[in-house]
Amino acid sequence: AIVKKQITRLKEPCLKCVDLVVQELSNVVRICTERMSRYPRLREETDRIIMSHVRSREQQCKDQLVLLIDCELA
Repeated sequence: AIVKKQITRLKEPCLKCVDLVVQELSNVVRICTERMSRYPRLREETDRIIMSHVRSREQQCKDQLVLLIDCELA
């Protein structure tokens, strides 16, 4: 019972960590795409594609973390 409480408390920080990683990746992508400022459409499209991929993986990562924590609680 004590361990289950501690495992449950891990869920929130884990999901917060994923959010912070996505935020940092977003900053890195923004910095990298700024170098393509001479090609605004290419820059926008590159940013859109990369961030949509990051966001889809973000949700998969969160789902996997929740599943892992639920498995540990079972």
